[in-house]
Amino acid sequence: MRIRIDGTDAEIAYAVNKIRTILPIGSVSPVVRRRRRAYTWRVFINTAPKRETRWIA
Repeated sequence: MRIRIDGTDAEIAYAVNKIRTILPIGSVSPVVRRRRRAYTWRVFINTAPKRETRWIA
């Protein structure tokens, strides 16, 4: 599954940490600046195959 996150750097960091507690993350794309909105970034997260147990991170 591919997830797109748009927001400020703090919002992206918060969202990625919340998603990591629920889903396994396979890869994260480079962070791209959105041209139309100042201080707004876009990142794509690809989830990994289902894991057996919950990770503690």
